[in-house]
Amino acid sequence: MESEALDALLAHARALVGVELSELADALGLPVPVGQVRTKGWSGQVLEHELGVAAGGARGPDFAALGVELKTVPVRQSLEPLESTAVCQIDPVAIAGESWDSSYVRQKLARVLFVALAVPADARSVGERRVAAVSLWSPDPGEDRALRDDFDLFVREYYRRGRAAEITGHLGVVLQVRPKGRDAADLRDAYDPAGRPTRVGKHGFYLRPGFVASILQRGLTRPPPTPWRRPP
Repeated sequence: MESEALDALLAHARALVGVELSELADALGLPVPVGQVRTKGWSGQVLEHELGVAAGGARGPDFAALGVELKTVPVRQSLEPLESTAVCQIDPVAIAGESWDSSYVRQKLARVLFVALAVPADARSVGERRVAAVSLWSPDPGEDRALRDDFDLFVREYYRRGRAAEITGHLGVVLQVRPKGRDAADLRDAYDPAGRPTRVGKHGFYLRPGFVASILQRGLTRPPPTPWRRPP
């Protein structure tokens, strides 16, 4: 049953190759942003609606029953990602007691449906992005090891030592930690190096563009576009 549901999800996603996001949004009755307004997350919301991600779902993968996380990736025509791919937020206190095997970020990356969105060079709106390709990915042993090494670096050297405020985007080979708050005043509870309670900026785990590019180039197929019709 799970296999059939997974096949149906992949077939649905692959049928969208070649479709512009504004077409999907119009079919779903969703507003399309105009101009260069702040549209962070809009692409993902459109794909979530189209593919059937439950609104306001519980913490965990987007397609909980299948253990599948949905990630949209803006790319050039060559499928080179234009930015890092967000994975999840970080609780500076809780993560200090986690291992890679028990971590939330590993759970989110166990099985990922990547949807690559081609961004036209002269795009006037995020709605002009077009589904370029899709791929279902799970880390192979080498990728899992690389992710584990980066995770252990952040936890062992920074979060457990109260040094969360010292983390920069230069750390990590495939996995990085970057600011995720609305602004500098968006803070979370943490500990300083002396073990005293403090507050630090919100951060999240991100996959580096080069790592995602290697996944896309290796395992992502681009089926021939077929006329898209909204499923009944």
